[in-house]
Amino acid sequence: MNMTPEKLKSIVDSYERLKNLKLVALETGVKWQTVYWNLKKAGVEVCGDKARYGSASDRIAVIGEQRFLKAVPFAEDNNKGKWQASVDFSIGEVTVDVKASLPCPAGRTPQGKSFSAKWSFCINKQTDVADYFVLYALNESGKEPEGVFLIPREIAASKSTISIPTTLKSKWADYSVKENELAEFFEMIIKDLEKRA
Repeated sequence: MNMTPEKLKSIVDSYERLKNLKLVALETGVKWQTVYWNLKKAGVEVCGDKARYGSASDRIAVIGEQRFLKAVPFAEDNNKGKWQASVDFSIGEVTVDVKASLPCPAGRTPQGKSFSAKWSFCINKQTDVADYFVLYALNESGKEPEGVFLIPREIAASKSTISIPTTLKSKWADYSVKENELAEFFEMIIKDLEKRA
């Protein structure tokens, strides 16, 4: 389909606002696949919006990512131009993946073994690409963290999931930090790397 410059602009404007191909198609009267093709031709990154259209776990993840960006405003958000970036943030040469979890209630496994209430963070896809993991253990409402954990890659390398009991009686509690300490830590790393260069 030949696209007039005006029609292309309306598609781009609609996508920048909605971040959803189907909704842009409905709004502009252009089939979603044509919308997609013309956005790509125009150099627009088609990445969607996890906060609005992602799964329940995507929406929880966004809470952690937004909190991290507020705490470390100089971090580069790798999710801005990509739906699921391999690692969430870059700070100079350092990569940081942010995870967020709501507490899972205590219960029993199918084998009858009991477990305590905990936060669970799946890190297996990022252990080879993230230098650090920042884990947000959110309260039940998902609005505030009950704990923030900063874990270096080497400590997390052999894990696919990190589970932290809500009692915080765990080796992972040793990696607890205050949210307002994150910026200071990453600034120190940047300055140190700049001195070495």
